[in-house]
Amino acid sequence: MGNFNRTERLLNIIYTIQMRPGIQAKELAAIFGCHVRTIQRDIKQIKKLGFKIDSSTGAAGGFASRGEYYLRPLTFSGREAFAIFTAARILLEKKGFPYRDDLQAALDKVSAVISEKEQDFFHNIESKVSVLIDQLKDYAPWGDVFISINEAIFASHRLEMVYHSYSSNTVSRRLVDPYHVIFRNGCWYLVGYCHRRQEVRIFRIDRIKKLRVTAETFQLPEDFSIKDYFGSSWQIGKGEEVEVKVKFFPPVSRLIGESIWHPAQQIEKLPGDELIFTVKVEGTWEIKKWILGWGKYAEVLQPVELREEIGQELEEMLERYGCISRPR
Repeated sequence: MGNFNRTERLLNIIYTIQMRPGIQAKELAAIFGCHVRTIQRDIKQIKKLGFKIDSSTGAAGGFASRGEYYLRPLTFSGREAFAIFTAARILLEKKGFPYRDDLQAALDKVSAVISEKEQDFFHNIESKVSVLIDQLKDYAPWGDVFISINEAIFASHRLEMVYHSYSSNTVSRRLVDPYHVIFRNGCWYLVGYCHRRQEVRIFRIDRIKKLRVTAETFQLPEDFSIKDYFGSSWQIGKGEEVEVKVKFFPPVSRLIGESIWHPAQQIEKLPGDELIFTVKVEGTWEIKKWILGWGKYAEVLQPVELREEIGQELEEMLERYGCISRPR
């Protein structure tokens, strides 16, 4: 018996203990293809769920069930339900969330099992808190694409896609091993191994023109981590790692110093409420947009190439606006 996910393993452990009273942890570990410590953690979880399991040590010791089994009825306090609904609303507030129907069905189930004495609290506070996020697209037309991608990730099947590249403005056919789906900076992306480029690449889902789940399978690399993959990215971009230093002036400098813009950021406070913001990122095109958004309150100190690039853009902007000068 192998390849169990945790829920299946818990249910099968309960059944096995019922059928074989006195069975030991090492025997269960051998049956389910896991470590003895994993079985011990599972037994603790089973007890928390309300199942009565006795355990004894020694050569004749093991696990045995006693009494009638029961599962504690699932209920949520008003505060617990409010936390779930608030988190879900971050996604549901925006049109085109690809898992909208399933999430709404789950919320309906949650609302049905709120503790009766806390119903008033939940209904009173739930309608008075809103969370908004930026979204660039309505992803409703890509509903079938999301379904296919999820199925391919679950079954480890390769995808064949026709993709429109933004950088080259070309349409090409790709064979991709799908690793991860991520929502970032207002858009949905697929991260996977591109056989054409022979490296892990990022594909914006709304740029997928056609998609087919193939019968070919792939093996997800054991060392792949989505957190590590985007570790140095400002948002979603990839490229050569570079250290960026930006000097900020008040009043914007106070806002910069109060917030976390990147996990690796460093803040150096200067006299007069000025500060220097330092961070290492992969590529500069994303952070450049962020810097430009602060206008005259931000000055790039390094790298020199980024400073010159922004200076050139500002000159072109002045030219576009006709170099209008203020009267003195």
